[in-house]
Amino acid sequence: MAEALIGLLISAVALSSFLLSIEAVEKSFRNAAKYSLTNYELDILNSANLNTKENLNKLNADIENFPQKQ
Repeated sequence: MAEALIGLLISAVALSSFLLSIEAVEKSFRNAAKYSLTNYELDILNSANLNTKENLNKLNADIENFPQKQ
């Protein structure tokens, strides 16, 4: 009886660890290739006089909404 309980406990821990690792991998895939504007990109915006907060917010929103390959 005790062996069955220990086996059940071990399998429950293994299953929860497996599910947590899958969740971590999915989160890393969702965040892959998403980054904020680089200094070079900000310099381009500055030189074109497009460096307003509204434009930067639109660009960052567009970056966040790009489709991700799964």
